[in-house]
Amino acid sequence: MDLRDDLATATLETLPITVAVLDAEGKILLTNQSWREFNPEDGDHVGVDYVATAEMVEDDDEHARQAVEGLESVLDGNRESFELEYPCHTPDEKRWFLMRAFRFTVDDDPRVSVVHLEITDRKLAEIDAESAAERLREEQRMLEHVLERVDGLVQDVTDAAVGAASRDEIERRVCRRLAETDPYVLSWVGRVDVTTRRVSPREWAGRDDVPLEDDELVLSSDETHPAVQALDEGQPRVVQDVTAFDHADRWWPTGAGELFQSVAAIPLEYGDVTYGVLVLFAEEVDAFDQRELLVLESLAGTVATAMNAIEARRMLTTETVVELEAAIEDSSLFVTALANRIGATVTYRGLTYDRDGTALTVFYVNETGGVADVADDLEGVEDASVLSEYEEGTLLELALSDGIVAALADHGGVIQRFDATPEDRVGDLVLQLPNGQSARSVYDLLEERYDRAELISYHESDRPTRTLRDVAAELDSKLTDRQEMALRKSFYADYFEWPRGVSGEELAESMDVSRSTFHQHLRAAQRKLLEELFAVDPTSEG
Repeated sequence: MDLRDDLATATLETLPITVAVLDAEGKILLTNQSWREFNPEDGDHVGVDYVATAEMVEDDDEHARQAVEGLESVLDGNRESFELEYPCHTPDEKRWFLMRAFRFTVDDDPRVSVVHLEITDRKLAEIDAESAAERLREEQRMLEHVLERVDGLVQDVTDAAVGAASRDEIERRVCRRLAETDPYVLSWVGRVDVTTRRVSPREWAGRDDVPLEDDELVLSSDETHPAVQALDEGQPRVVQDVTAFDHADRWWPTGAGELFQSVAAIPLEYGDVTYGVLVLFAEEVDAFDQRELLVLESLAGTVATAMNAIEARRMLTTETVVELEAAIEDSSLFVTALANRIGATVTYRGLTYDRDGTALTVFYVNETGGVADVADDLEGVEDASVLSEYEEGTLLELALSDGIVAALADHGGVIQRFDATPEDRVGDLVLQLPNGQSARSVYDLLEERYDRAELISYHESDRPTRTLRDVAAELDSKLTDRQEMALRKSFYADYFEWPRGVSGEELAESMDVSRSTFHQHLRAAQRKLLEELFAVDPTSEG
């Protein structure tokens, strides 16, 4: 045996795979160390008919039958190679192997090499991948089922909410549409009485045999009912199986589980304003999974938005107005914090919004020099900039994370006065609101947010048939966002005074536009304002 043969033999012995060489009859001529170590009790298998051994288990093993057919085909010269993946499990573990057979000749005598590679790691990875793929396919099937079931529901509820003329009509139409959708059997919308804090169903629809709650629902007194939990926490709450719910007997009569199986409550919220709660009963257990809740939350948002629009419209058309004055004492209130830090009076001037919808509040501070830097360091101030600086004061534009000014606007409130002096350490707020309910809602908001909120005065009064608010509402439908911003910034910054408090270049820079673009927005806004004031139809001739 020459060096080449020695090298080949040594290499074969050290390979980390099992190798055997067969003669033309299928008998084993040679095995390597890995082969012998795989089943050491059986020896080296030299002289054993490998094909016959495989045939012994052929009747019981489909993989053995395929191995025999493949090996015989290679031994007969019908094919040059063959491979087969097969399991080789033990009671302790699962294992898989890949067998490969290759035909070759030595001195014109046919030979076949048989190699076995362990592929357990690869097979386990493939099994995991297939399991994950099946889970994804199941998720896709479930999602398609949900989308098919709610097909048209979203559009119908949106149409019902947007097309309604009153809040009562929204609640009535939405409840009816939801009750018509499987698997829901009852739907009701509840409102909170501001004085008693009780939650009461105002509108409901569904099967007559499904009862409404027997007991009173009172906020913060008993948080076991999902509607109370949803309102207290501002998050959807679900009972997936009423028969396993500890407090079911208190809220629903005995045997209710035969009429419905699960309950969901979703708060109706628009910004900081809560208009009530939507409660749904379903005849199936676990009816409200994450996909279902996403759809219902979207619907609840649409309903609340429509309610807010109706409340705002009602304020524009009502003949009476409620004026509320409150004193707020809290170190976190921006106007008092800034007044105390600077030692000067802080007065509210107005509210506008930037292109991203961020509320920008304008305040006049009876002080000059470094006022914006002081404001920027206060908690709750995201950004502070100077719109204009005078000899005795500074006009600030502030983006506030506190959001109290925008929250008051969402409640339908119009700020008449909002100021603070360093001596009093109290913020004085005067608001106009469309009705008593809005006033109570705003006062609740102030009590929840601040350490102390004291009601100073409250009275209702008639207002003229056409007010500046009517004009503002009409203008709001005509002005673009940029035109309104240019007009508001110019007014708040005393651009229309003489001498001007700020230049057009400065205002353009604050809006991140060119000077010519700013003046285009401003001129267009001024034209629309004058058209509204003088009732001029811009499309008329002459």
